[in-house]
Amino acid sequence: MIEAERANLNQVCGMARCLYDVLLYADDDDATMHADVAKLIARLIEESVDQLEKIMKRFKSGECGPAPNQASDGADTGGPVS
Repeated sequence: MIEAERANLNQVCGMARCLYDVLLYADDDDATMHADVAKLIARLIEESVDQLEKIMKRFKSGECGPAPNQASDGADTGGPVS
């Protein structure tokens, strides 16, 4: 689930960067300001992706404990399947 959200955020980040490039060279008087907003959006998305990557690494290393649907001995407790 985290991987899917990370992929979605990366796609949105790419779109924000394209929008930044388009707005940066637009003829509108406010285009530069809007380009800066798009650039900020891309940066915030990148930060979110970085945080998701850190969370994924923690889960993969076992640092966060067992998944919510598993007991500490690894047995499935019948929780939701991901």
